[in-house]
Amino acid sequence: MSSLLPDCTSKCRSLQHALDVISVVTRGSEGQIKAFLSSHCYNAATIKDAFGRNVIHLASSCGKKGVLDWLAESKGVDLLAKDKESGWTALHRSIFYGYIDCVLSLLKHGVSLYIQDKEGLSALDLVMKDRPIHVVFKKTDPTEVYTWGNNINFTLGHGGQQGKHHPELVDLFPRNGIYIKQVVLCKFHSVFLSHKGQVYTCGHGQGGRLGHGDEQTCLVPRLVEGLAGHQCSQIAAAKDHTVVLTEDGYVYTFGLNTFHQLGINPPSANCTVPRQVQAKNLKGRMVIGVAAGRFHTVLWTKEAVYTMGLNGGQLGYLLDPNGEKCVTGPRQVSALHHKDISLSLVSASDGATVCVTERGDIYLLAEYQCKKMASKQLNLKKVLVNGGYLDYKVDTQHLQENGGEKICILALDEAGRVFCWKSSNNSMKQCRWVYGRQVFMSDIALNGNEIMFVTQDGEAFTGEWMEEGKKISEKKELASSLHSSSCDVSCEHDTNSVYERIRLQKLTFVHRAVSIATDPNGCNFAVLQSDPKTSLYEIPSVSLSSFGEDFGKLLDETDEMDSIHDVTFQIGTRTYPVHKYILAIRSDFFKKLFVSNDNQLDTPDVYRKDEDAVGCDLYVIEKVHPDLFAYLLQFMYTDTCDLLTHGYKPKLLHKGKSEEYQDTLISNLSKMSFDENVNGKSAFEIYRNNQVQNEKQKSKSKKGKVVGEEANLIKMLQSAAKKFGLSNLSGRLDGVRLENGKINVVNKKNGNKPKINQKKCSYLCDVTLKSLDGKEFPCHKCVLCARLDYFHSMLSSSWIEASCCSALEMPIHSDILEIIIDYLYTDEAHAVKDSQNVEFICNVLVVADQLLISRLKEICELAIAEKLTLKNAAELLEFAAMYNAEQLKLSCLQFIGLNMAALLEARTLDVLSDEVVKDLSVYYRKMIPAMVRRVITPYPDGPDISSYEPEDGENFVFLREEMNTEQNSQEALFKKAKTKAKKKPRKRSDSSGGYNLSDIIQSPVSTGSVNKTNSIESLPELLTSDSEGSYMGMGSPRDLQSPDFTKGFHPEKNEMKDKACSQGMKPSQPNKEMKPYKGSSALAQSVPQRIPNAKTNSASSPNWVATGFSPASPPAMDLRTIMEIEESMQKRGTMPKANSGRMTSHGNKLSQKQRKMIALAAKDNGSVTSSMEPTMLTTTPPPPTKVAKLGNA
Repeated sequence: MSSLLPDCTSKCRSLQHALDVISVVTRGSEGQIKAFLSSHCYNAATIKDAFGRNVIHLASSCGKKGVLDWLAESKGVDLLAKDKESGWTALHRSIFYGYIDCVLSLLKHGVSLYIQDKEGLSALDLVMKDRPIHVVFKKTDPTEVYTWGNNINFTLGHGGQQGKHHPELVDLFPRNGIYIKQVVLCKFHSVFLSHKGQVYTCGHGQGGRLGHGDEQTCLVPRLVEGLAGHQCSQIAAAKDHTVVLTEDGYVYTFGLNTFHQLGINPPSANCTVPRQVQAKNLKGRMVIGVAAGRFHTVLWTKEAVYTMGLNGGQLGYLLDPNGEKCVTGPRQVSALHHKDISLSLVSASDGATVCVTERGDIYLLAEYQCKKMASKQLNLKKVLVNGGYLDYKVDTQHLQENGGEKICILALDEAGRVFCWKSSNNSMKQCRWVYGRQVFMSDIALNGNEIMFVTQDGEAFTGEWMEEGKKISEKKELASSLHSSSCDVSCEHDTNSVYERIRLQKLTFVHRAVSIATDPNGCNFAVLQSDPKTSLYEIPSVSLSSFGEDFGKLLDETDEMDSIHDVTFQIGTRTYPVHKYILAIRSDFFKKLFVSNDNQLDTPDVYRKDEDAVGCDLYVIEKVHPDLFAYLLQFMYTDTCDLLTHGYKPKLLHKGKSEEYQDTLISNLSKMSFDENVNGKSAFEIYRNNQVQNEKQKSKSKKGKVVGEEANLIKMLQSAAKKFGLSNLSGRLDGVRLENGKINVVNKKNGNKPKINQKKCSYLCDVTLKSLDGKEFPCHKCVLCARLDYFHSMLSSSWIEASCCSALEMPIHSDILEIIIDYLYTDEAHAVKDSQNVEFICNVLVVADQLLISRLKEICELAIAEKLTLKNAAELLEFAAMYNAEQLKLSCLQFIGLNMAALLEARTLDVLSDEVVKDLSVYYRKMIPAMVRRVITPYPDGPDISSYEPEDGENFVFLREEMNTEQNSQEALFKKAKTKAKKKPRKRSDSSGGYNLSDIIQSPVSTGSVNKTNSIESLPELLTSDSEGSYMGMGSPRDLQSPDFTKGFHPEKNEMKDKACSQGMKPSQPNKEMKPYKGSSALAQSVPQRIPNAKTNSASSPNWVATGFSPASPPAMDLRTIMEIEESMQKRGTMPKANSGRMTSHGNKLSQKQRKMIALAAKDNGSVTSSMEPTMLTTTPPPPTKVAKLGNA
């Protein structure tokens, strides 16, 4: 750590060090950052700059996930540290800059998603703020219901009694494609209204409150069959009964009727099925809303309010003087019967009723009175009421004295403001939120304990009223030195404030809320959230069908010698090899032809003649033109033909077409007419007169003849179509005209799509597929080969499967194989579209991908994308990336991007691999337009990091491993060459002594020497030559000894060689005399030796090591001689050990280019030494029969 300053310690707070660290993080690679942090400062991991940013903040902002992991695991950095500017943690920054891989890494290391910055925003809030602008949550969207609570009375709809601590999806509805738009929770049951106007209930059914015709308990929501035929628009419910309003303005009620709250006549104790409320005063009036309390029911029209039930003061009129405690049918509230009144909202609790007019007047019906509580409260869209006191004397059995609660009224306007009225202060106040940021509400819910809100951004909150004492204690101007009277003034001022302070607490796992509900006791809750796929527009598309093209290609490629066709038709001089199944499935004529035993039909023009070249049935069809039959085949295979194509130019058919092939002179003579008086005329005059007459006749009938032929062609094809049972083609030809030689489709008639049923014509099945579980599927070879290249390659070639009589075993389960076969026959996959099992569809996609059925794969992608949920999105993304389902991958990426907050909070993205997370990060940054501006520019000022590479010591370890690898590979090449050479068949009877393979080098020519090698071969050719007559010699004088370049690198081996030479080993073959080189006097003493070459593998040739290699130097000796010499030394026990105790050092290694240059130079030198006699190596020490050291004497 040479760069460390002398005064730098583990408590370093140097600002310059912090700036250096931040600069390196912004512009260095992960390896450079790690190396720099390890060597620059002792406190580099935690040191901060002037803005309170440390290395973990910058690494998360720049997407350096490897640095994050390294700091968290090795350096123990505080991942929760906040900067000074915004109070952001590393998690805030990674989300703000869109690096999802860093987000997931921080979450895995325990960073909390709920830490708030100085503005009260958590990391999830930042994700919510970055939501694309087109994502807007509305009540009209397809919505899903999430419930939670104690679930004592099975009101949550999850199928059990276990409570839920967090909102969980009621999965019954999405499984059946049902979207809910309204929920009402009560103590004993819950009511759900779908967007399609259907009503579902669950909970305890005592008294018939569920409306199913019985009193059974339902654990999951169940459809109310009595309302299935009605389009319901609104629901209301209380403890013991339910009220439903239809779009036609009719009201239905069911449940207990203890207080006559059902409004049915005659009144009964209960009603288990929905019954319509009928009253004379409602005739001709359109009910627009309903509300319900425990003891009464409220209906209202645009002009009046109607109530019924127990009159404890909440119905809006005085107690009946006759002592009637209950109102049996709907009765109008006369106090609200004003001249210009127009009602907009009504709400009811157990002890009160609230009505709102379009003018903004709010009326309260309680204690036998109708009071106006507020006015000019315009643009209200929802009003709620809770509490109220009833006259216990009316029903002492069910009511208690002082048993009610204080009345609280909540109102929500279009701007998102909430107003509150309490009976304690008797004034309407606007609510102010005790929260870190301002929020605007889109929906509210009220119970006896708390308030619940939904914001316009899809968040959900619970709120509590702040007590008066807490309000006063929060005021900062209070001090211990103030007079007591000032405290009284403060209390009075706060009590009379125009605002109501409510402390908010955010609900978890709610990010797309549009509506919220609670039961009166605050024990169970429900929230409606938009379907997470609502804003998804990356939907997989299915390519156009190639069904007709596949069979058209099959028809075009059919040959008389192939193994796919099974019948041949002969029409005139043409033959048409075709397939029985396709013709039989499209035409009843051919179906009867193939099924009849005697092969005789009513038409004698079609008969079986014999067999074709491959043994298939051969039929002859007479009185049909070959071109017309070709059109019929084209239609039967592709459901279209050229004569149905607009603008097509057909070739006109001629009945006397055979005349075209007659001799011209014979044809003309047959048409000539000779006059009686031909005497005196030449033959030329007679011929010319006939030609003139023929031209005149042709010009007269030319127009009529062409028109007749054009009209005839369409009629002939129609006639042939009717003859062969193709009524569909005949009908479509009615709208076709042939004008001026072109097809003109006047009235286009689309016929039915050709249907190919696998089960029809089963007697024509010629191949059987067997699934992995043993189920067999009889099929038709022509369909399989036409639709899938896999079967075409298998069944139309010389593979054994093409001629095998047994079933073809497919490594596919029967359920999937059945879908594959059904798709090949029908071009559809209804089982995939109708399946709700995502795993099964994924298995089909895998098989479709393996068999290259691209369109079926697209169908599977579309079906899977429709079933994307928050639970399976991450797994499906990983699946799509694995099997290259690009369309599905795009859908999953966008789905995750749109629902990033929910998925991060649920921690469902932890299953993704690093590569997929990288792709997700890139896509997320592209999806958010603001990410283009959120780029940290690399800091130009800072220390030079070019010398930093990997982490501490990694470069040295890497280089050491590379050197070892290189050395090992070189030694392995030597051993491989030696082994291969030993395995070659020997051409000599005995072996010669020699040197180690690693010691053999080339002998260069001395400086200034003009002697060249006698070889005309290149260096590789010399090493691999197997010729007995090839020679290897030295171009240097005998008195000049060739230098041994291995002495400097293997001194111990050289000592062993000298020792071996001093022992005087005999050569294995006598030397032969050769003529010396005339230009050298020293060569007169030399006796060259002829050494045969052995053929070796060039790939196993050793690496030649030399420091002063001459380009013109020839090879020392061939590999065969070297190996034989070495083997001889091993036998004699004089071979030095190959493995020394210390590491062997080598000189500079020649590159491949250098070796090629040497070989070319040696080849060029061959022309110069063509007249030179070859010389060989000889031994220098006496006696001459002993082999000495390599070189020249």
